[in-house]
Amino acid sequence: MPELKTYLELNDPVSIIARTGSPEDPFKDRSDSLPVINGMVTLLEIPSYTDKVHIAGLTEIDQEVFEAKRVLGPNEFLVHYGNGAVQVHPSLEGRTLLCRYKGRGLIMYPASRIYALITRHPDTVTTLQDYIDEIQRKLDETYLAMERIEQIIKESREATGLAKLAADNANRAASEADQARDLANDAYKTTRLVYKEAVADQKELHDKYPYPKVGWTVQTYKDGKRYRYDGSSWVLIDIFGSNLQPANEYRDGLMSSGDFSKLKSFPVSIKNRVVGIPLSSYLFQGVQELLIPFPFDGEVIAVRAICGEGGETDTEIAIEKTDNLATWTNILSKNIRFKALSHYDDQSAAVGITKVNANEIFRLNVIKQGINIQNVTVEILIHT
Repeated sequence: MPELKTYLELNDPVSIIARTGSPEDPFKDRSDSLPVINGMVTLLEIPSYTDKVHIAGLTEIDQEVFEAKRVLGPNEFLVHYGNGAVQVHPSLEGRTLLCRYKGRGLIMYPASRIYALITRHPDTVTTLQDYIDEIQRKLDETYLAMERIEQIIKESREATGLAKLAADNANRAASEADQARDLANDAYKTTRLVYKEAVADQKELHDKYPYPKVGWTVQTYKDGKRYRYDGSSWVLIDIFGSNLQPANEYRDGLMSSGDFSKLKSFPVSIKNRVVGIPLSSYLFQGVQELLIPFPFDGEVIAVRAICGEGGETDTEIAIEKTDNLATWTNILSKNIRFKALSHYDDQSAAVGITKVNANEIFRLNVIKQGINIQNVTVEILIHT
């Protein structure tokens, strides 16, 4: 590799890459076809003075001969061995000459010393280094912009992936919502109950409701059966009192055996009868399903109630009666009330309708449900 030499201690010095001409670093044989421009041929390397420059058809003259003549002949050329410039006759302008020589290195000129005239009057000059600096600055800006663009593309791809994932999740949620809606709709159609006015029996059911809708529910008060229309036919869904068993001192039934023993101990006259309406387990607000018929004519003289587990809040219960299972009437002018945590009613209940006809039916209507109240029994004392 030729040695780099720097001449003149300037900020932008002229540099020469030179070979030594030794066996380890010999001069390089060159054979270049070069054009004549302004009477000059510029060799690609600095030629060796010892080995001379050879141009086919032309003869090299020395500097002393040229200084004496001051003119070159058509077949003559002069070599400046310091910088590799070859001067030829003007008649060769524009021609390409084959130059053979031994190259001993290169002269490198700094870009700051190569200028270009931008405008005239006034003259504006810029250098090749200015162009290079501006190009480098633009390249740096371009590289930064490309890095930013790559980052934006990366972020966009990540955002696109997240958006796609969100869209997939949204589609999945929408699909699950549709399935839940369909299931809820099916459940609604198969479980909803729309209560209609009671009828005497199944024959009157078909006569009164010839065009039923899904969910219509009707009770026949002759036998206590309740039917629901499922879209194609009336389906029997329950019978009031079919699963109720009597209780005694040894077995639970409509009431617990303990409550049965308590009722037996209540002091009543021979002409007074007690109608017991037990509600086992937890109490729920609204009309209770248990129906208690009374086969005698009589007069209500008192009502009272007890519970196995007192509620955390107050409880209010109405006593209703009917003779057709369609129209129900509250017999109390002031309903039964349990105070919070009490096992007995507060004895404030008042009877508004005292007359009882034979075969009338009683039921309970929980107006206000105490929290966690359990095993309530209501007793109606009827004088017959």
